[in-house]
Amino acid sequence: MEPCHLNPEVVLSFSQMSERAEILFRKLQSRKAIHALIEQSEDSDFDCKEWHGPDAMKVSIAKAACGFANATGGVIVIGMSTRGTGANMPDVVTGENPVSDIGTVSSAVLDIILKQVEPGIEGVQIHAVRDLPRTKSGFVLVYVPESEGSPQRSAIDSKFYVRIASGTLPMAYFQIEDRFGRRPHARLIVEVKHDAIRNAVLQFNVMERHIAVMLTNEGRGLARFPAVRFQRQMGVGLPNQSLGPFPIWSLSQADNEWISFRGGTNDVVYPGESLRIATIIQSGQRVDNVSTFKFPEITITTEAVCDGMPAHRQTFRLDAAEWP
Repeated sequence: MEPCHLNPEVVLSFSQMSERAEILFRKLQSRKAIHALIEQSEDSDFDCKEWHGPDAMKVSIAKAACGFANATGGVIVIGMSTRGTGANMPDVVTGENPVSDIGTVSSAVLDIILKQVEPGIEGVQIHAVRDLPRTKSGFVLVYVPESEGSPQRSAIDSKFYVRIASGTLPMAYFQIEDRFGRRPHARLIVEVKHDAIRNAVLQFNVMERHIAVMLTNEGRGLARFPAVRFQRQMGVGLPNQSLGPFPIWSLSQADNEWISFRGGTNDVVYPGESLRIATIIQSGQRVDNVSTFKFPEITITTEAVCDGMPAHRQTFRLDAAEWP
């Protein structure tokens, strides 16, 4: 019988996001958040621009998109004014200058990036924010993710640009050379979810909540030497490993605070592939010597890592449950 009142909730830490620019893009999707940019300095994550029409903006948009793609990604905010503060100093956002038609400008900006950036940036997102309800005027946000593999260049002047601090500069020869030798990266994402409540193996009249640990490669590169670990806590552990098919990778308990599953030389996770790495269990607590078992709310912290990818930490919360 399945448990009652089970509503697993995933609590995502900022480290789950692909990059700081993606967090900023989501944060700016309101009129209030955009207004709060006034008096802030542009930096490596965002670049504000006034709109002067598609023909006049081709060079500027293509350059900015290439710069962010060849760095760590960024957000172009269209509809804000800036002013310079001196040589080698970042521009400061001074005020709002909303575009007259957010739909038209959104289409024009996307067209510029598609046609004027080579070889093309995957994952560009555009979000329009109205200046006032039921009006066409407002602001256009453009999220440009970090590009993997070969670098991007502007088809207008055939230059490769990179965002450094608050400036977008032509790339040096060694930077271009390094990018052409770069391979696509893996991006491992863990998912922890309720599986079932079952009788404990080899234990009479004891119930366990089984929790599946899934791993997905959302990147474009092979995940070599993958590993997943979860933080130890009271009441949560592993089932009898001799009685089940999980984990699929070697188990390491060398760390007193973490339990780890590590793939070997021949274990890779292909782009788009999802694997069930392991099953972890939570022991039920009997209620007043009756047949009902309770499973308290738990928070599970995991980390995933592979060759060329920094540790990616996530936190999951599973609600309390009862059986039957």
